[in-house]
Amino acid sequence: MRILPIFTNQLLGINKNNQYDYSQYREPVLTQPLQVDAVSFQGAAKHAEPLRALMSYGIPGIYSGKYVIPQETIDAMNKKHTFAKTIRHIVKALMPYEDRLLSVEGQFFSIVKNMAKVNPQYHLEDVIRVLAPEQNKKLIKEQIPVLEEISELASQMPDEQLRQFDALIDTVCKRINHEPVVLPYDGREFRYKLHQIANEYSKKHKGVEFNVMLKLMRLAKKMPDPVEPTINISKAKRVKQSRSEKTLTRKRAELLTKMEIMAAESVLRNNADLMRLFTQTRAKIYGTPIIIPFNRKSFIEDIKIITDTLENTKLAHRINKAAIKLPTSHESLSAFIMKHAELSSEKIGNSIVKSSSGSIDHLVPYSKKGRNCIENYAITTAYFNSERGHRTIAEQLRIHPETYNYCQKYVDRLIELCNNGIFKKVQLTPSYITSFCKLMLKLSPKEKPLILHIDKLK
Repeated sequence: MRILPIFTNQLLGINKNNQYDYSQYREPVLTQPLQVDAVSFQGAAKHAEPLRALMSYGIPGIYSGKYVIPQETIDAMNKKHTFAKTIRHIVKALMPYEDRLLSVEGQFFSIVKNMAKVNPQYHLEDVIRVLAPEQNKKLIKEQIPVLEEISELASQMPDEQLRQFDALIDTVCKRINHEPVVLPYDGREFRYKLHQIANEYSKKHKGVEFNVMLKLMRLAKKMPDPVEPTINISKAKRVKQSRSEKTLTRKRAELLTKMEIMAAESVLRNNADLMRLFTQTRAKIYGTPIIIPFNRKSFIEDIKIITDTLENTKLAHRINKAAIKLPTSHESLSAFIMKHAELSSEKIGNSIVKSSSGSIDHLVPYSKKGRNCIENYAITTAYFNSERGHRTIAEQLRIHPETYNYCQKYVDRLIELCNNGIFKKVQLTPSYITSFCKLMLKLSPKEKPLILHIDKLK
């Protein structure tokens, strides 16, 4: 194995010069969103107001069995800047919802609770900074076996793809060790990241400030994307291609400068995420080494770009499947902590609760012509809504058989709320319960149908 020693020799030897330099844990630049991202789909579900109102009375999600946290509750916390306060205040605010937090978020909250007893004046970002050095080492140990498996499989690839993989792994080792790397400019990535910042900004600001953000997004569209280099061309064409790339580089840099000036002359100059994005993008445009920690999503995308060119589709599938095994922030406490290192306390706080926030799920996916109507909706958490993705209910039940029990728990709570007159308050008819049961039976696997009991419904 000529690749495997890289990991044990390089990855465990964390750069000691950087071990207390927390700027190394800056937020990674993401590529396009994957299905595992926890995203709330509340805005996409039309005419779901009765179910959203029902969340305030306490109701479990159909995929987790945990009671969801109403989005209104999280909005109220943000309005009061709860997560910007000391952890003593945060623990007090979140204690009523502790049993609603998902696994990793719950583990982190337990740490925060214990730390609040000793250092109640800490903020969430202080907690992360205390934990980051040790958790970074633990995360690397979790990543190594997966990277070794990927490398072993990759050794079977043809020479051309193997060279690309070797170059990727070299960059991965540097990023995991928080060493500077040279990364290419990616227009799609830049626009996506800017769009993410704009979405976040729009929740808090309107008017002139947001108009500046829209202007920045329009300028970003004008930044030319990289041109794929042509292989086996004459020297003259190669020189011409090089000059063309220099021209594109200059144009990108000029447009980025305009964006920086525009932001500096507005309140956006205080937006740390935007300033970080500008810094990282300029480094990529000029090919300057920069510290950007390893990011699971972008690595999976980079691996896929290589495997898409393989003729051996079985090998490609095995490599891609192995890459998905890398720990995520929803499975690993270490990954969660490192993902949020050096972020603001408010962002860390929102990450604790956002995966548990109430979300409306399309039982028949919208992508599969599922209707936007109350009969096709059910309540779940934002994370599990996104985790399900475009899977059918039958596939969901096969992959997560515990969903059978969670759906009955959901129905039992619906019946309880209906019998207590809550349905009438939120303008939801009892027929929703029967229609939900009938649809879930229809959508469930034929070999193991989902039969839900509604005997207690008055």
